[in-house]
Amino acid sequence: MRSLFLLLALCVVLLSVPLRASDISDITLTGSLSGNGMFSTDGICSLCQFPGAGLLSLTINIGPDSGTDAFDLSDDSLGTIKLYQRPTNTLGYQGTNSETNDFLDMELNVWFLTRAGSTIGSGTYSVTPAPVPEPASLILLITGVALIVLSLRRWRRHA
Repeated sequence: MRSLFLLLALCVVLLSVPLRASDISDITLTGSLSGNGMFSTDGICSLCQFPGAGLLSLTINIGPDSGTDAFDLSDDSLGTIKLYQRPTNTLGYQGTNSETNDFLDMELNVWFLTRAGSTIGSGTYSVTPAPVPEPASLILLITGVALIVLSLRRWRRHA
């Protein structure tokens, strides 16, 4: 009975706390080279810029700049643009890859990848925010897990 009360209290708390907007987004690059990536924000910034100002992480895999050689915020030399505007779902990024020395310029949904001043790839990109679970889905999941735990406890007592 006490477990059921705790479950009910947890459900009430989850329903009363608003979920913040998605803070993870996927990037898809198409064109002469294809690639993908992802970035995360603090979930509350309107204009998310560099680490410490809303933009938490960013990784982009494209062509030779993939895997361990991917573009990222942790060690790459950043250009003047590195921001995500949440209201318009717009990402802008410029950076020199520390592993390959390639330069990636992403602005207004168009990207260019250059090496030693020569373009080695170009195309378009899109940003898709990752889905956020609905509160009702979370409640259903928690309720299901709680019922399984309760039935296992009851089974152990009778075994």
